[in-house]
Amino acid sequence: MGNKHLFVLVHGLWGNYKHMNSIKEVFIDTFDDPDVVFFSPKQSGYFKTFDGIEIVGYRTLLEICQFIFNFKGGKITKISFVGYSMGGLISRFIIGKMFTECHELFHNIEPMLFITFATPHLGVQFFLPETRGNHQKRLLNKVLSVLGTTILGRSGRQLFIKDKHSQSGILVRLSSGEYLQGLAKFKHRICVANVKNDRTVAFYTSFITDCDPFLETNNEIHYEFEKQLPGSDLCMVPRIVDMDNLDPQTSRKSINDGKFSRLLLIGLICCIIVFMLPLIFIANVGGTCYSYLATVHFQKLLHEGEGRVLLRRKLGLQDKIADTIRDATGILSNEEYGIQKADQDQTISQEVISWDEFVAKYSNSWKKKSKSRFTTLDFDPNRKHILDNLNMLPWIRIPLYIKALNAHDGIVARKGIDKTSPYNLSGLQFVAQLAKFLISKD
Repeated sequence: MGNKHLFVLVHGLWGNYKHMNSIKEVFIDTFDDPDVVFFSPKQSGYFKTFDGIEIVGYRTLLEICQFIFNFKGGKITKISFVGYSMGGLISRFIIGKMFTECHELFHNIEPMLFITFATPHLGVQFFLPETRGNHQKRLLNKVLSVLGTTILGRSGRQLFIKDKHSQSGILVRLSSGEYLQGLAKFKHRICVANVKNDRTVAFYTSFITDCDPFLETNNEIHYEFEKQLPGSDLCMVPRIVDMDNLDPQTSRKSINDGKFSRLLLIGLICCIIVFMLPLIFIANVGGTCYSYLATVHFQKLLHEGEGRVLLRRKLGLQDKIADTIRDATGILSNEEYGIQKADQDQTISQEVISWDEFVAKYSNSWKKKSKSRFTTLDFDPNRKHILDNLNMLPWIRIPLYIKALNAHDGIVARKGIDKTSPYNLSGLQFVAQLAKFLISKD
């Protein structure tokens, strides 16, 4: 019944709380501490994730408030967030509101860790190198961009930064003001990014950078994995790419898939297009229409600056919150918060570096000399603004290779521990042990 550390686990677009079960299981096993409590909000699953970051964020914040109000197992004195995909953006919205509109409830709860897996911090935009053979991919990406901004509700438009008045859209606002200052309160920020086979969230946006060696080289670049990583009892050494050893002049040996494999892949794609795509399209269009109609009142409240009305009403907590929450006393400047420009199948190895050495190496981005070998992506002003602001904070950035056809699924072992591979599981175990080290250090 002592002081508790609350971990809030937030799932992504078209997801549900069960997608966070593997993270929860691995973290529970790693921490093995009854004073660490885990909570996965449940009220914004499936089509409700189409409602937009603000509405989903308020709905999730209400669940967190309710959980804290009703928690009888002790006093919650620390809080951390783990966000998967769009859940990382939802978490950043919540963090901004925690310390402003919910200041009185959270001011005695210490922010600890903010962790994201495959989160599009810079939004979603498809970039392709100017090479031969990319015309079909370019056309496909344009089609996907149109679909993403039309059949995924408000959330889709926000992720592509195509929401109304995009220069003041939610992703742009999440990188400044109360949101950035709230994020700065956390002792550590960790972003885990897929380097390959994530067709939903590209490396550059989850790694928070303006260049992408893997997109630039069609993922044919040769990369080396860290072999002397800290950690213990890992099912295998996670495949973390050593960014400083990336060289655009080198390439990996191509794998000969064979004629049969190519035919099998073509057949699978044809089946998906003929049978599954129409069903998915119809379902998403229906969900988008329902989302717009069901949330029109709440969108009006948000546009009128009445977000706190939504916060009080949605789950019937208005009396409790009214007694507990008052308006924030004001937003401190970046300097007052201490934000400074950032300088911006294996067996376990017996020789390892320390956690401190790992954190030092993977804090912020990779070395400027190594990064300068690659082309800077052609960001629009909105993405440049988001990147510059987020880089005002120090991050621990982990570039992870998942050996899976769908790395976006695999990075959090979305289908469950029993159905995942050692490649996926080892990454979760490593991040959990890193989180435990950071907390124990503080």
